[in-house]
Amino acid sequence: MAGVSGKVYDAGGEDVAIRTKVNDLNVSSKRGVVEGIGPESKRPTGTSHQTGPSTPDESAPALLTKVMSQGITVDDEDQLHNSDKENMTVPAKLAGVNLQDIESSEHDGDDDFDDGDSVGNMLDRSYDLDGDFGSHAGTNMDDSHNLDADDEEEAEQRRKMDADLEMNLRRAELRHVELELKLVSAEEEVRKAKEALEKAEAEQQEMQLQAHEAWEEVGEAERLIQVEQTRREEEDAAKALAERQARAIIEADELRQQGNEAYRQGNSHHAEAYYKRAIDELESCGIVLEEPSHLTLRTNRAAALMALGHTRDALSECELVLEINPYNIRALSRAANCCIKLGDLDAAKKHVDEIGLSPDATEEDIHAASEQNQKILVASVERDRLVGNESYRRGDYSGALHWYDAAINAAADAIETDALKSVKVGLHTNRAAAHLMEGNPLPAAEDCCAALRLDSTHTKAQVRLARCLLQLGDFSEARQEASDVIARNSAELQSKNEAQNVLKDVDLLEGTMKSVGDELQKIQMTLRTGDHVDDFDASSLAKSMLDELETIMVIAPQVPDLITLKAEALRLAGKLEEALSLVSGKKAINSRRRFIEVRLQFDLGNVSACVEAGEHVRELLQMVPEFKLTLKAAMENKEDSVAEDDENIKELASLPDPEGLLILLQNASKINTCKDNGREAFVQNKHSEAAKLYGEALVLSAGAPMLEGLFLSNICACEQAMSKYADALSSAGTAVAIAPTFVKAHSRLATLYTELGMLTEAEAAYKRMLEMPLESHEEMQASANLASVSARAKNSRPVNWYKLLGIKSSASAADIKKAYRQLALVHHPDKAGRGGVSAAVAKARADMSSILFKLVGEAQRILTNPAERSKWESAQARADHQDSYLSRAHTTARSDLYADPFGDRYERYASQYADFYDEYEGFDDGGYYGV
Repeated sequence: MAGVSGKVYDAGGEDVAIRTKVNDLNVSSKRGVVEGIGPESKRPTGTSHQTGPSTPDESAPALLTKVMSQGITVDDEDQLHNSDKENMTVPAKLAGVNLQDIESSEHDGDDDFDDGDSVGNMLDRSYDLDGDFGSHAGTNMDDSHNLDADDEEEAEQRRKMDADLEMNLRRAELRHVELELKLVSAEEEVRKAKEALEKAEAEQQEMQLQAHEAWEEVGEAERLIQVEQTRREEEDAAKALAERQARAIIEADELRQQGNEAYRQGNSHHAEAYYKRAIDELESCGIVLEEPSHLTLRTNRAAALMALGHTRDALSECELVLEINPYNIRALSRAANCCIKLGDLDAAKKHVDEIGLSPDATEEDIHAASEQNQKILVASVERDRLVGNESYRRGDYSGALHWYDAAINAAADAIETDALKSVKVGLHTNRAAAHLMEGNPLPAAEDCCAALRLDSTHTKAQVRLARCLLQLGDFSEARQEASDVIARNSAELQSKNEAQNVLKDVDLLEGTMKSVGDELQKIQMTLRTGDHVDDFDASSLAKSMLDELETIMVIAPQVPDLITLKAEALRLAGKLEEALSLVSGKKAINSRRRFIEVRLQFDLGNVSACVEAGEHVRELLQMVPEFKLTLKAAMENKEDSVAEDDENIKELASLPDPEGLLILLQNASKINTCKDNGREAFVQNKHSEAAKLYGEALVLSAGAPMLEGLFLSNICACEQAMSKYADALSSAGTAVAIAPTFVKAHSRLATLYTELGMLTEAEAAYKRMLEMPLESHEEMQASANLASVSARAKNSRPVNWYKLLGIKSSASAADIKKAYRQLALVHHPDKAGRGGVSAAVAKARADMSSILFKLVGEAQRILTNPAERSKWESAQARADHQDSYLSRAHTTARSDLYADPFGDRYERYASQYADFYDEYEGFDDGGYYGV
């Protein structure tokens, strides 16, 4: 075989042996792996190739040595695992192969070689001396003889090129084998290094564990040393402290004795200093002051501090003692004294009370505690008195009463001395002044009496008693007390001046009350008899009397007689509710107040309450006939007053119009009877009889607008039930005029206007009604009716003349004229005073009759004219049609709560009956105010 250098390689047995070994390596050119080293051998983890000897027991370095010993030359001998060069002989046939010559050449994967060719297969190809393949020598020689010269030269060039390529390939493959063997050797060294590292790490951990245990032993030894040192130090400190405490106890006892001696000598400052040094000495040594001798140091120091005026510091020392022993007698006593000086009397009393509970208290201690308790009570009285006075000066009379009460209660528990007695007199007098400022003259008078029982010469209390009696209305006693103060020589000038003022106020009150009472009595008598001129104005006269009363009531606002006169003046001025609030539910002082209450209940329509109030004066009123005879005899004898032999006759003489009150009560009883009978007749549909009974009650109610309005409204209900719409309209209008605040009268008037088609007037009536104070259901019903009437008023509905005249739609002209004449006669303005009604009812009825007279005249004119009647009926039909459509449109929106004011007659009367019952239920329970 011819090489690249022209050397001839022997294809003998030695060459074949080398090629066989190389073939055994089975080097894969594609994967870069030398295979066949051993099926059982595996490369360590992390390597990309696995190599091994041809046999299981043959290592890679041994194989490489063997290969080289059989004729392979390797220039980089230091990279081989076996570096012994002496055993390596290079045959002459491989002398031209130098591995260094192929380091720079890299096999590019020539297409002439398959990826699966091994090094052994490539080495199997041998060349002869002329560069021809040995296996094809005979064939090539035969072919060369047949080629011409050019072809032979070309073939020669190709053979050289093939030989060069083949040589380069062999060099690259050998280079690859060499590197693979080096890689295997390196990985073996890495494996051994890892094993050595793991062994070293295990030894390191073991050493660390042993070092840690050794360090713990060192720490335990140090701790034991520290414990022993601490124990020795504590023993030494305890010994030193015990020695120091022993010295401190001795020194503190010496200081205590020095402090006691200084205190006995009156040197409280030095005594307190000694006690303080003793306490500090003991505490500095860690001694807890809980032994009796230690507590004595604190109580002694507290006594010294109190003597020096350091009360709060002294109290702190006592409290420290009480924390250790709550029943220490000295600490409790001295703490109580401290609290007294500090003004904390409640705490002081608590300490004193605990002395009595102490098991160590002796009789002497109990007696001392009692004396301390007396001091506390006196101090409490003085404290509360001063606080009460301050509250009085600020105008806080309620607060002043609270503190005066506390002071008086504390004084009651204290042992009475002359000083305490004087304080109690002042307390009662001051509390009386506070009661007067609060408007309570009765408890003020009681306090004044209590003060005078303690000291009858206390003129200030006597003057205040006179003022209290003045405000209670006991003028004679007030005058007597004030006169006694003025006559007393020992009285202070200020007290005498105040007594003079009391006498002046008594004279002013008595004079004003007599003049106002007489004037009000005249007004009442004039109103009953009617003996007055046309311009007589009882309301204005009553208001002037009311002004006089308001002026003098500033002096004595609680005088019962003044309150009675004020209620009477308010009644005559028309302020009935305010007047009733002054006398209703109050205890009657005299019969005059009862008289006023009876009249007020009647005026307000509360007939049952009027009769009930009259029961209290019925016995007195039974003397009215005798009183009239006595009064007549006195007038015949020209005497200014009746005889004073009979107290009842005298009392009747002082009352306003007792005869009129008797008549009023008689009328009230008759009214109740008419009311009950009228209700029964109405229920039985005897409407005419019911109207007659109500008419009688109306006459009996003359002068009481509320009752007149109520009975006129009931008469209206009866007339409406009998289809007498004109009469009902007159009664309802009159009731509204007489009693403008009577809700039911306004409701009936609005309903009548609606029934008669007078929708504009009905709308105005409902609006006036909504301006009044109504119950919630009344307001809701009135609002619904107003909305319905306002909607219908847009349809231009004419007045229902048939209903107004009380005739049918088929009535002839003669029937119309007859009905007209009857209504015109009844409702003529000149006939308004029929039936004996009061002047106010007659006037109101006259005003309503003027309107009705015109209406019935207009009805007669339209209905007696055929053309006008036909025109009116057409307008009526159109309005009915529009109302029917409007009613259907609003049916679903209308609540069942509201009654339909345009329903059929039965439903309308049912609603009237309900109203009627409501009126009389209210009448029984309070008249007008119950509706």
